[in-house]
Amino acid sequence: MCVVAVKYIKGFGFCGAKNRDRNYATKIKVINSNRNDVQRLYIDDQTTRWTEGINEFGLGIVSASFSVQSDEKEGEKVLAKNKSKSPMVSPDGLAIRNALLLDNPKTAAKYLIENELAGATFIFNRETCYLLEGGFTVKKADSTKEAPREYVYNLKEITKKDGYAVRTNHGIDMPMLGYSAKSDDPNIKKSRDSSEERWKIVNNYLRDTKIVEPSGLLDAMSQSPNKDVFMNPIRMGDPKKGDMCTTGQLLVLPAECTLHYRPIFSSVEFNYNKLSNETNKTFFEIISSRKLLSFSQFVKKDQK
Repeated sequence: MCVVAVKYIKGFGFCGAKNRDRNYATKIKVINSNRNDVQRLYIDDQTTRWTEGINEFGLGIVSASFSVQSDEKEGEKVLAKNKSKSPMVSPDGLAIRNALLLDNPKTAAKYLIENELAGATFIFNRETCYLLEGGFTVKKADSTKEAPREYVYNLKEITKKDGYAVRTNHGIDMPMLGYSAKSDDPNIKKSRDSSEERWKIVNNYLRDTKIVEPSGLLDAMSQSPNKDVFMNPIRMGDPKKGDMCTTGQLLVLPAECTLHYRPIFSSVEFNYNKLSNETNKTFFEIISSRKLLSFSQFVKKDQK
């Protein structure tokens, strides 16, 4: 369960952000890869191999899952993995890693469709952004064949005139995907309510608030107006108890080829020398969870 958003900001172009929600404390590795002579910078969940990030062409990808039942059971999978020591590899994570080898949003979107990426996914660079909603439905069986899964999707461009877009864990362009509004299951109903509420909070903030810096996109994602933390875009809790919590926030800036990560319920491993190499074409920054003084505030304070 996650929130993803893009916003076109004057002077920066399209910027993307994500609250990544898991029901276990995540172990994140930040990877700088130069496969096929293309530099990619991405987070790699060391439990599931889920991936999101940016490449040297300023192509960024962030995604929210529509495979919601699988998401909710992921904590159980983690425990099973820890016991069996067998690897868990997300096919969607692999598809995103491969899409980050490409040089433009449209080509990357087509690749993700061909590889049947499930979820609400923003594929963007500074000037162009696409939104892919994709997932699986069950075909109607005929008299001779079983009913296999069918991949369905909708791809559309988010324009500068649109200004922004937000997605959570229910389909909007593809309403049959993600948490269903028609379910009789009380747990699904609550999750659907949460998905709609989280979408509304972030969407309304981006609609009503003037954002002039990329950090304002994280401000939109960091709201918690509801007493029920399950209904907020950013969710606190205890992943050791299986609570679905915001384990970290991502900020992707194509204009600067930068990936920013704020750990909340996660550990982060990275090779500083490799990520800070002066010959790099992509750049990483860790964001503190503490509220720190900006540089301008520091200068004003120092002058007093």
